[in-house]
Amino acid sequence: MIKKNKNIELKTIVALLSLSLLVGCGMWTNFKTYFNTYYNAQKLFLEAEDEIKANQKELFFFEEEKVPTNISKKFETVIEKTSAIMQYSKESDFFEDAILMTGKSFYYQQNYTRALKKFNELEAFPESDLALENKLWIAKSHLQLREFSKALDEFDELEKIAAQAEEQEILTEIYRSKIGYLIHEENYEDATAEIKNFLKSDITDELRAEVLYELGVLNIKIENYEEAELAFTEVQEYQPTFETDFNSKFELAKLKKKTGDTEKSLELLTELDNEDKFADSRDRIELEMGKIDYENGNFEDAFQTFTDIDSNFSKTEAGGEAAFYKAEILESYFNDYDSSLVIYRKAMASIADKEIKDKARNKAVLLEKYLNILKAQNKLDIDFKYLQNEELFVQDSIAFVKQEEQDSIRKVIELEQGVRASDSKTSIIDSVRLVKPIRPKISIDSVDVLKSKNYYELANLFFTEFNNPDSAYKYYNLSLAETEDNPNKAQTYYALGNYYLIKNEKQKADSMFTIVYEEFPFNRIRNEAAKQIGKPLYDFDKDPVEDEYIAAEKIYSNNEYNTAANKFYDIYKNHPNSIYASKSLYTMGFILENNLNKPDSAAAIYDTLNSKYRNTEYAKAVLLKLTGHKQEQLRLKAIQDSIKKANEPLVDKTKNAKIDSTNKQNQILSDQSGKGNKAFIDRNKNIIADTTKKNYEDKIDEELGVKQNQIIPNSNKIEEKIDSLKSEKEKLIEIEEKVKEKPNKKEVITDSVNQLSSNRIKESIETNQNLIDSTKIIAEPKVDSNQVNIIIDEVADSLKQNAVGDKTSEKTDNNLQNNDKAIPNLKIVETDIYTDGTSYYAQVSSWKTKEIAENEVKKLSTQNYNAFIFEETIQEIKTTFFKVRVGPYETLDSAREILTKLSSKH
Repeated sequence: MIKKNKNIELKTIVALLSLSLLVGCGMWTNFKTYFNTYYNAQKLFLEAEDEIKANQKELFFFEEEKVPTNISKKFETVIEKTSAIMQYSKESDFFEDAILMTGKSFYYQQNYTRALKKFNELEAFPESDLALENKLWIAKSHLQLREFSKALDEFDELEKIAAQAEEQEILTEIYRSKIGYLIHEENYEDATAEIKNFLKSDITDELRAEVLYELGVLNIKIENYEEAELAFTEVQEYQPTFETDFNSKFELAKLKKKTGDTEKSLELLTELDNEDKFADSRDRIELEMGKIDYENGNFEDAFQTFTDIDSNFSKTEAGGEAAFYKAEILESYFNDYDSSLVIYRKAMASIADKEIKDKARNKAVLLEKYLNILKAQNKLDIDFKYLQNEELFVQDSIAFVKQEEQDSIRKVIELEQGVRASDSKTSIIDSVRLVKPIRPKISIDSVDVLKSKNYYELANLFFTEFNNPDSAYKYYNLSLAETEDNPNKAQTYYALGNYYLIKNEKQKADSMFTIVYEEFPFNRIRNEAAKQIGKPLYDFDKDPVEDEYIAAEKIYSNNEYNTAANKFYDIYKNHPNSIYASKSLYTMGFILENNLNKPDSAAAIYDTLNSKYRNTEYAKAVLLKLTGHKQEQLRLKAIQDSIKKANEPLVDKTKNAKIDSTNKQNQILSDQSGKGNKAFIDRNKNIIADTTKKNYEDKIDEELGVKQNQIIPNSNKIEEKIDSLKSEKEKLIEIEEKVKEKPNKKEVITDSVNQLSSNRIKESIETNQNLIDSTKIIAEPKVDSNQVNIIIDEVADSLKQNAVGDKTSEKTDNNLQNNDKAIPNLKIVETDIYTDGTSYYAQVSSWKTKEIAENEVKKLSTQNYNAFIFEETIQEIKTTFFKVRVGPYETLDSAREILTKLSSKH
């Protein structure tokens, strides 16, 4: 309380003098009890208040700190005692003091509403000696209750009154409250103005030095460095406390470094370091000296300084900050990421400033991510080796088992000898411990995709977090080189463009941005590339073609397939740069393939989709079946050419043999019958020739008819061709029987044809076996894009001619509507076969786009398969796959059979 002790002493003397005039022991006893209550309450209150002030670290502050429990209990006792006093008599000299003491107790407990209520009660005594102090606490309460305007007005009014009354203690509290509020609001300009007014008042030298120091700190925040330097220097002209003296000199040294005068900064820091009285602050002094070396590029000297501080002052704030900078040097300049991670974690656990600890935490997270990616990449490298070389996996497994056996033997020997493994001098110590090999569960293509993704993430870390663009450049290129199926290709090219900008290679940068702009029209990063090279931006949020596409979809839903396909074609043709162009081609191809049964036309559409919109998800969705279709066409053509080539000599020889035989027969018969039998012989000759020729034409037709109308890979029926060829002899025998039925037919014809056919069949089988071997792998052909476009135009014209309101009925797709009810928790039995413990399910295909998967389910449903979608998210690559499955089937063999059948179609 301001002037409280003097007031209490005066009131106590007056009270005692009054008592001397009183008569009776009872009144004296009551007063003694009353006075003791007040005295004890006042003593307890002052003790608690002094403890609060002793814990205040800042001269200017806004929010009151929560008091510890033990101090709060003291205020509770004060409130109890003062309540008893206020119940005694309003005429008591202690009544007003009790009210103010109660209000301040509530205030320190942060119960500002009840505090304000008590202060307002005291307002009823305007002539009280406590009136001015009471107004101060009313304003302070309004400030804590966030009634800022009211509080500031009250402070301004009270400031004038206190200045006139020369109440410096109240005036000081007013400035402390106002300046603390302005600093809290980050209104540093007004705060410095108030401090200058504060310095004009009559304050002690010690307080003036402290206020000047705070003025210097505020001037640094508003970058008024000259004023800050003047304030810090002026501190020494008064009587600063030990703490203010050090802080002002220390901040002045830091200010010199901030303004570029590192030489003067080091000089001031060295002076502080040499003064024994500041020995307790040596950690802070040396930390700043280490920072100067760090910022000047003297990394080895800085690292040594930070190491010394980290070792000698690890339990201080400076020690934790030194650990942080030590880790930063290891990371940024020595590239020792493992060690820097360890020290960042140490800084996180220190008592360093919160800002430093947060920085250390963020750094640790990034380094952990980096090391985890490297670990995953190493695992993928091992998987790749094992996938390429199964024998290597076997060898490593054997080596690991041998290592385990050696460890077991060693332990047995050590136990028998009574020697601990750690003490044994004869223990077998492997220089490199083998890790148990794990068989890869993914394909080589999946390994490539995951490695590409990891390289991309590493590049981003180096580029944006580690500030190492050269390493980022290396990893970006590795990401591109790893696989064509790179989901981050557009972003990678854009990042490479930024890398070249950093290197001041504008031409190369523009070439990267141009690739993004031209090759990735439907990726949002295209607009960022457009900004770099001055190209127009695209509104991805609203495509003007959207309404046309929705209308076409509605036509399709009404089963008007020709009209719908025609509409989708028009969208592609009229808006080739729309994001709906690729989607329209995909949908058009789907209609041709599944609804109009025109697989070859669908293939032409898919080919254009792949060539013009290669990087879209729709092109990727049809790539496999398109490639399979091309391979199938090549395979069938190769079979056709081979059979044709193999059979041409056979037909010729057979024909010649028949002619020769016929000529002999004619000669014989002419001798016997003359010209009468020649017509009969000619007729039989034609029967043999036509039948043989028809046999081989049928064989060619049969070969070419194998799935030639399906856009489906891997439908290998060559073995059936061999079996068919083997039956050739039987067919020729049937011809012989037909000839025998004719009168006067000579055996020479049958024998010659039979013998010739038998030899040729053997030769054909051998020829076609070679064909099987040669056609196992057929390269993808190059497609003439002009020819494809001609085919597309023909398809479109055909659709327009046939668009007469086709209303083909469509089967209701209950499976698609109930996708969310797909069988969960299936366990894998073997590749693409799953079970729930009772039934079996076959997985037909897997897609990254749900819409495409739904189309596949529709197609399977029209073929009477119970198809559904199983949605699975792979957290490692943050990708969701929509897997098309069919089932259930009672046996594993049934599921295998269905999978084999459908695998040839997907």
